[in-house]
Amino acid sequence: MHEELTYAINNCLFEVFRKLGNIWNENVYESAAELELRARGMKTERQKEFDVLYFDRRVGRCRTDLLVENTVIVELKAVRNILPLHRAQLISYLKGMNMPLGILANFGGFKAECRTFPNIASLKTPLRDDFDFDKIRLEGKETIKELLFMANRILTTLGVGYVHHIYRRAFYCELKEAGIDFEIKKEVIARYRNQTVGSREVIFFIMGDLLLSAMAVRELDDLILHKFCNYGRYLKKKRGLIFNFNSLHLDFRYFSDMNKNKERG
Repeated sequence: MHEELTYAINNCLFEVFRKLGNIWNENVYESAAELELRARGMKTERQKEFDVLYFDRRVGRCRTDLLVENTVIVELKAVRNILPLHRAQLISYLKGMNMPLGILANFGGFKAECRTFPNIASLKTPLRDDFDFDKIRLEGKETIKELLFMANRILTTLGVGYVHHIYRRAFYCELKEAGIDFEIKKEVIARYRNQTVGSREVIFFIMGDLLLSAMAVRELDDLILHKFCNYGRYLKKKRGLIFNFNSLHLDFRYFSDMNKNKERG
């Protein structure tokens, strides 16, 4: 499938690595690859936008690094090794743009690495749809059961590789579809000695005493979780639920009491 085109693209990518080596950031390789592809007569679009659909609803727009001949998505990395998360991201973009082929190229190792992925139903993604509610061992899980299934559906439907607001809009669609009462908190006001001293933009879903956050970060580290709990206490919410969609499986933390220890999913 498009063997001549992918062969020509790979030649360009190897040429970029031969001339630039492995010391630059991704945007440098992106600029160089665009120049090389166009110099060889290939139609190349950089940072091509596409609509992201959650079922039949538009939840945002995303950009891919390069689109060649309106056929091949080229995603560039400058990391030590290509990880399963990178592959899952490209597969998400292939499905999102409905393009037949994708090339994942890495310039950060000892040599250039280029892998081609066809957009076919049998293409196995590293994303794991192994969520099993019955295996979760945490207090109060029944109270968040529906939310956990929503989050898993969002992850397995959209895939990884998108920014925060896309997953948040998908969550909005899920909550609306389910008829759940909720509000969206977009700003937190800082008050000190009964005076306003500042504010901060946020995006939280509030359902009664529950504060919910949907993110796409490298990991839910201790600082992120600590800040989330502080938001919960500041907003006077007893419980908290935070999801990270930059993961190959459903990744969440549940706080049955925001003043106590977190419970991991």
